[in-house]
Amino acid sequence: METITKLKLTGVLTGMLLIGAIAFNIHKKRRDEKAALFFSELERNISPGTVGLAESDAFDMHYWQNIGKKIKKSYYLLKELTAKGFANDINSAWGIFDDDEDKIYGVLRALKDQVAVSQVAYWYYQKKKVNLIDELNARLTPEENSKILKIVNNLPAYRIA
Repeated sequence: METITKLKLTGVLTGMLLIGAIAFNIHKKRRDEKAALFFSELERNISPGTVGLAESDAFDMHYWQNIGKKIKKSYYLLKELTAKGFANDINSAWGIFDDDEDKIYGVLRALKDQVAVSQVAYWYYQKKKVNLIDELNARLTPEENSKILKIVNNLPAYRIA
């Protein structure tokens, strides 16, 4: 075979592999999105009291960092030390036999908006390497999680500075 023919053949095969890899990645992404939607609906049916925490922007660790891109205005943030203090307060509410739910409710009531809740969730994760949503779902009853969700949903999403 000539060198030019070999190069053409190599180019065609490489192109086909690239197209196949792209198609596979698109298929995988769509499958994962469908699976996430399915499991979200399944969780909603199994345990409706706890699904709200996962769907709330307030408990998203990166909400406080991304909200500025949406609103294009300056907004209030907690000081790092304050957010870490609230995260430590939530962490200290966990007991061996009994958790201090009132302390958790108190921390959440002290926060002024959902951006602050997100900051606390972020610093909680930085300290414990556990997502705050997962910790709340694991340690509290659905009724207690429902109460937390009501407290957080009554907070504004953010406050303009």
